[in-house]
Amino acid sequence: MLSPQDLDELLTQARRNEQIQQRLDRVEEFLLAPHDLRGLLASLPATVAQVYRVEAISLALLQEHDGLGEALAGPGALELPEACFFRPRKELRLLLADLEGPFLTSDVSRELRDCFFPGRGRLGSMAVLPLWVGGQMLGCLNLGSASSQRYQPALDTHFLERLARKAAFGLNAALILERSRRMEQRQAVVEMAGAACHELAQPLATLELGLEKLRRSLTDDDTRRQDLEGLMGQIERLGEMIQQISQVNEYVTRPYAQGLRIVDLEAASGEEPG
Repeated sequence: MLSPQDLDELLTQARRNEQIQQRLDRVEEFLLAPHDLRGLLASLPATVAQVYRVEAISLALLQEHDGLGEALAGPGALELPEACFFRPRKELRLLLADLEGPFLTSDVSRELRDCFFPGRGRLGSMAVLPLWVGGQMLGCLNLGSASSQRYQPALDTHFLERLARKAAFGLNAALILERSRRMEQRQAVVEMAGAACHELAQPLATLELGLEKLRRSLTDDDTRRQDLEGLMGQIERLGEMIQQISQVNEYVTRPYAQGLRIVDLEAASGEEPG
């Protein structure tokens, strides 16, 4: 028969487990809603901070991850929210040693703060949760507390591992959606470029032949020849632009007037600038 003390400990543990599950359910409910990559990066840290009531939180994305690099640091890059940043694997490994499971410490050095909570003041303890999906690391979700008792090396990390799995799943899902969106954009741009070239090529060729015929009809001392030569130069330039458009195979934009962005033909066609 259980003693009153044993029974009280069991009830305390049961309540704690229920609270842990409720928190995980809230995070999972948030992650199950559809998110674009930028929206998730902006809202995931704030959501976890609210659910787990931590004073500091951040998301360190792995610098070597090709998909994240393409979406967030490549052409048409998304701007990273304040609590998100890239970190190289080498730096993470040097600080954490093991990138497989949660890293907990109540001895938060300045080096750790600078890496996982840049610009943050003193912290009593912290937990770094590596995010893995399909054997590939995405980065780390980092929790910081003012209390030195919140995260300690001897703490049971089972619930933190579950939180990391859910966060990694949500981040990977948003990344897949972002890849799909970019592929659709790329396909639309390529198809539009092909259609534009097809529609422009014939009238341009007709115009070029007409101007050439007109030039042959003029005498060498005709004052209109200089104007005609200028027009022929512009026709040649249009032909080069159509050739460039026909080689578009990427979705790359550049700033334009009034805050708009337009396709960067040089970058989108793989040509060197200039």
